[in-house]
Amino acid sequence: MGMTWDGRALTAAETEALRADPDRIWGLVDGPPPGSVDLDKAWHGIHWLLTGDPWGGPGPLGQVIFGGEGFGPDEGYGPPRLLDPAGVAAVAAALTGIRREDLRSRFDPAAMSAAELYPDIWADPEVFDEYLGPNFDKLKAMYHHAAARDQWVLQWLH
Repeated sequence: MGMTWDGRALTAAETEALRADPDRIWGLVDGPPPGSVDLDKAWHGIHWLLTGDPWGGPGPLGQVIFGGEGFGPDEGYGPPRLLDPAGVAAVAAALTGIRREDLRSRFDPAAMSAAELYPDIWADPEVFDEYLGPNFDKLKAMYHHAAARDQWVLQWLH
């Protein structure tokens, strides 16, 4: 199965309920787009393409995959995180100027493998067009959806 990343736009009431009962996360993971996205294992490659860093990165782009405040139990890859509406708005604004073509220009399979990005599939000639690019588009849509509604974003690597 491996490490997958899910994101979900949440209202303030949903966020409050989730903080009160972190087990509710299981019922929130699979929501309809554009308010929910399952990046599968594309998360690490997308983060790298946005930041040039395997695990961090400055500003709002560093928050797209690894942003927010941790809460609840650690299921093995860190606790789920909640990015507040101000952070969501900053991320959405930062993503507005980034197109799929911009990420394609940063795509470097050798550098991504050398950085030990998960999973090591970067040499596949179709990986950007069929996996990273489409997942980036869904991620961007989810952040814009949440920002337009002044919502939180749940981020969960599991």
